[in-house]
Amino acid sequence: MTKKKTTKKTKRVNHGKIFEESLESSAKKLEIFFSRNRDVFIPPEFRTRMRVPKNPYDNLLFSEGHLFALELKSNQAKSFSFNESIIKEHQIESLLEASTYKDVIAGIIFNFRSMDNRTFFIEINDFIKYKDIAENQKEHTYKNKINRSSIPFAICEEIGIEIENELLRTRYHYHLDRFVREAIQQFY
Repeated sequence: MTKKKTTKKTKRVNHGKIFEESLESSAKKLEIFFSRNRDVFIPPEFRTRMRVPKNPYDNLLFSEGHLFALELKSNQAKSFSFNESIIKEHQIESLLEASTYKDVIAGIIFNFRSMDNRTFFIEINDFIKYKDIAENQKEHTYKNKINRSSIPFAICEEIGIEIENELLRTRYHYHLDRFVREAIQQFY
C-alpha cells in the first residue's frame, strides 16, 4: 500500500496586518477609539471592469480631543523605500490634507521589526520635508545620514516620536496613550 502525498499550502504571514491588528487591540485595551479603513479585494478578472476608490490612509485614532490620521508601515528592513509601491502619493496627499484641519494630527507610523520592533510616528509635514531633502540632495541639519531613496531607521529615531511597545506572548502591545500625549504636546 502506497501512501498518498498530501501537500499543505502554507499560509503567508502578513506582518503588516498583524501590526495593524496589534495596534487596534492596544487601542481597545486603552479605551482609545481606533478605526481601520479596510481594503477591498477585487478578483483579478474584474479589476479592469470595476473602479474602487483608494483608501486615503489606513486608520483613524481619536483620543484626548484630537483625531489622528495614520498610515501604517511595517517591514523587516532598516529603512522604508519612497517607492510608490510602498508609500503611495495619494496617501501622502491625503495625510497632508488631513493635517490642515484643527485638532488633527496626521502622519506615518513606521514599524521596524528587525530593530527590536521599534516603532516611530513621523508627522506628515516632517516626512515630506525629509523626503524632499533626501530626493533632491538639499542642505540639511539632520545628525544622521540621509538616504536618497528611503527613510532609514536612524532618521525615524531622530525626527519621530517612538511608540513604546512590549511583547505579550506572541503579539505586541503598543502604549498608544503615551504616544497620544507626546504627539499632542509636540504638535499643539
